[in-house]
Amino acid sequence: MAEEDQKAEENPKGEGKSKKKLIIIIALVAVLAIGLSVGATIYLLGGSEPEVIAEDVIAEPTKEPAIYLSINPPFLVTFNVDGRQRYMQISVSVSSRDGGALDTLEYHMPLILSKLRSMYGAQVFDEIKTDSGKLALQSKTVDVINEILAAEGASQIENVYFTNFVLQ
Repeated sequence: MAEEDQKAEENPKGEGKSKKKLIIIIALVAVLAIGLSVGATIYLLGGSEPEVIAEDVIAEPTKEPAIYLSINPPFLVTFNVDGRQRYMQISVSVSSRDGGALDTLEYHMPLILSKLRSMYGAQVFDEIKTDSGKLALQSKTVDVINEILAAEGASQIENVYFTNFVLQ
Protein backbone atom coordinates (compact mmCIF):
# COMPACT_ATOMS: atom_id res chain seq x y z
CA MET A 1 0.00 0.00 0.00
CA ALA A 2 2.89 2.31 0.60
CA GLU A 3 3.83 1.86 -3.02
CA GLU A 4 0.36 2.88 -4.18
CA ASP A 5 0.43 5.97 -1.99
CA GLN A 6 3.82 6.90 -3.36
CA LYS A 7 2.55 6.48 -6.98
CA ALA A 8 -0.58 8.41 -6.14
CA GLU A 9 1.54 11.25 -4.75
CA GLU A 10 3.72 11.30 -7.88
CA ASN A 11 0.77 10.95 -10.24
CA PRO A 12 -2.38 11.90 -8.41
CA LYS A 13 -4.70 11.44 -11.40
CA GLY A 14 -2.71 8.79 -13.33
CA GLU A 15 -1.91 11.26 -16.10
CA GLY A 16 1.84 10.48 -16.44
CA LYS A 17 1.41 7.15 -18.18
CA SER A 18 -1.31 8.39 -20.49
CA LYS A 19 0.71 11.50 -21.48
CA LYS A 20 3.70 9.33 -22.36
CA LYS A 21 1.51 6.97 -24.36
CA LEU A 22 -0.12 9.90 -26.15
CA ILE A 23 3.26 11.41 -27.07
CA ILE A 24 4.53 8.04 -28.33
CA ILE A 25 1.37 7.48 -30.41
CA ILE A 26 1.57 10.99 -31.92
CA ALA A 27 5.26 10.48 -32.74
CA LEU A 28 4.56 7.10 -34.39
CA VAL A 29 1.67 8.55 -36.41
CA ALA A 30 3.88 11.49 -37.55
CA VAL A 31 6.74 9.14 -38.58
CA LEU A 32 4.27 6.89 -40.41
CA ALA A 33 2.69 9.88 -42.20
CA ILE A 34 6.09 11.19 -43.27
CA GLY A 35 7.13 7.74 -44.50
CA LEU A 36 3.94 7.31 -46.49
CA SER A 37 4.26 10.75 -48.11
CA VAL A 38 7.89 10.10 -49.09
CA GLY A 39 6.98 6.69 -50.49
CA ALA A 40 4.03 8.08 -52.46
CA THR A 41 6.18 10.89 -53.85
CA ILE A 42 8.89 8.48 -54.99
CA TYR A 43 6.30 6.19 -56.55
CA LEU A 44 4.53 9.00 -58.41
CA LEU A 45 7.64 10.80 -59.62
CA GLY A 46 9.91 7.97 -60.51
CA GLY A 47 8.48 4.64 -59.65
CA SER A 48 6.22 4.27 -62.68
CA GLU A 49 8.90 4.97 -65.31
CA PRO A 50 10.82 2.00 -66.65
CA GLU A 51 14.51 1.93 -65.94
CA VAL A 52 16.61 3.09 -68.86
CA ILE A 53 19.85 1.29 -69.45
CA ALA A 54 22.59 3.25 -71.17
CA GLU A 55 22.87 0.67 -73.94
CA ASP A 56 19.17 1.04 -74.80
CA VAL A 57 19.38 4.80 -75.30
CA ILE A 58 19.86 5.84 -78.90
CA ALA A 59 21.73 9.10 -78.99
CA GLU A 60 19.84 11.73 -80.93
CA PRO A 61 22.04 13.96 -82.99
CA THR A 62 22.31 17.29 -81.29
CA LYS A 63 21.91 20.32 -83.46
CA GLU A 64 24.73 22.80 -83.09
CA PRO A 65 23.84 26.47 -82.80
CA ALA A 66 23.91 28.45 -86.03
CA ILE A 67 26.96 30.58 -86.76
CA TYR A 68 26.53 33.70 -88.85
CA LEU A 69 29.01 35.49 -91.12
CA SER A 70 28.45 38.81 -92.86
CA ILE A 71 29.86 39.13 -96.36
CA ASN A 72 31.39 42.56 -96.75
CA PRO A 73 31.32 44.91 -98.60
CA PRO A 74 27.67 45.04 -99.72
CA PHE A 75 27.02 44.19 -103.36
CA LEU A 76 26.21 47.13 -105.65
CA VAL A 77 24.86 46.23 -109.10
CA THR A 78 23.72 48.56 -111.88
CA PHE A 79 20.99 47.74 -114.39
CA ASN A 80 19.85 49.45 -117.60
CA VAL A 81 16.05 49.46 -117.58
CA ASP A 82 14.26 51.26 -120.43
CA GLY A 83 17.18 53.61 -120.97
CA ARG A 84 17.41 54.48 -117.27
CA GLN A 85 20.10 53.33 -114.91
CA ARG A 86 18.84 51.38 -111.88
CA TYR A 87 20.74 50.18 -108.82
CA MET A 88 20.56 47.24 -106.47
CA GLN A 89 22.44 47.13 -103.19
CA ILE A 90 22.41 43.92 -101.12
CA SER A 91 24.04 43.21 -97.77
CA VAL A 92 24.39 39.45 -97.31
CA SER A 93 24.91 37.23 -94.27
CA VAL A 94 25.22 33.44 -94.33
CA SER A 95 24.56 30.83 -91.66
CA SER A 96 25.97 27.40 -91.04
CA ARG A 97 26.20 25.01 -88.12
CA ASP A 98 29.74 24.06 -89.08
CA GLY A 99 32.48 26.56 -88.35
CA GLY A 100 34.69 24.83 -90.92
CA ALA A 101 32.30 25.79 -93.73
CA LEU A 102 32.52 29.44 -92.73
CA ASP A 103 36.31 29.23 -92.48
CA THR A 104 36.45 27.83 -96.02
CA LEU A 105 34.01 30.51 -97.17
CA GLU A 106 36.24 33.25 -95.73
CA TYR A 107 39.32 31.70 -97.36
CA HIS A 108 37.65 31.65 -100.79
CA MET A 109 35.90 35.01 -100.38
CA PRO A 110 37.42 36.59 -103.55
CA LEU A 111 36.05 33.76 -105.70
CA ILE A 112 32.66 33.88 -103.96
CA LEU A 113 32.41 37.68 -104.34
CA SER A 114 33.27 37.44 -108.04
CA LYS A 115 30.71 34.69 -108.76
CA LEU A 116 27.97 36.47 -106.80
CA ARG A 117 28.60 39.81 -108.54
CA SER A 118 28.37 38.08 -111.92
CA MET A 119 25.19 36.28 -110.93
CA TYR A 120 23.58 39.44 -109.50
CA GLY A 121 24.51 41.43 -112.62
CA ALA A 122 22.78 38.86 -114.85
CA GLN A 123 19.42 39.27 -113.08
CA VAL A 124 16.40 40.98 -114.62
CA PHE A 125 15.52 44.09 -112.62
CA ASP A 126 11.74 43.70 -113.00
CA GLU A 127 11.91 40.13 -111.66
CA ILE A 128 13.91 40.90 -108.53
CA LYS A 129 11.47 43.67 -107.58
CA THR A 130 8.90 41.04 -106.61
CA ASP A 131 8.93 38.98 -103.42
CA SER A 132 9.23 35.74 -105.37
CA GLY A 133 12.14 37.24 -107.30
CA LYS A 134 13.93 38.09 -104.06
CA LEU A 135 13.39 34.56 -102.74
CA ALA A 136 14.68 33.10 -106.00
CA LEU A 137 17.74 35.37 -105.75
CA GLN A 138 18.32 34.15 -102.21
CA SER A 139 18.10 30.54 -103.35
CA LYS A 140 20.52 31.16 -106.25
CA THR A 141 22.95 32.80 -103.82
CA VAL A 142 22.89 29.71 -101.58
CA ASP A 143 23.47 27.48 -104.64
CA VAL A 144 26.45 29.52 -105.89
CA ILE A 145 28.14 29.52 -102.47
CA ASN A 146 27.47 25.81 -101.87
CA GLU A 147 28.88 24.89 -105.30
CA ILE A 148 32.16 26.59 -104.38
CA LEU A 149 32.25 24.97 -100.94
CA ALA A 150 31.45 21.52 -102.39
CA ALA A 151 34.30 21.89 -104.90
CA GLU A 152 36.61 22.53 -101.95
CA GLY A 153 35.26 19.57 -99.97
CA ALA A 154 33.86 21.73 -97.18
CA SER A 155 30.51 21.56 -95.43
CA GLN A 156 27.78 23.65 -96.93
CA ILE A 157 25.97 26.70 -95.66
CA GLU A 158 22.33 26.44 -94.61
CA ASN A 159 20.92 29.79 -95.57
CA VAL A 160 21.58 33.25 -96.91
CA TYR A 161 19.99 36.34 -95.40
CA PHE A 162 19.61 39.67 -97.16
CA THR A 163 20.15 42.02 -94.24
CA ASN A 164 19.76 45.04 -96.50
CA PHE A 165 18.07 45.04 -99.91
CA VAL A 166 17.71 48.33 -101.80
CA LEU A 167 16.38 48.78 -105.32
CA GLN A 168 16.43 52.22 -106.89
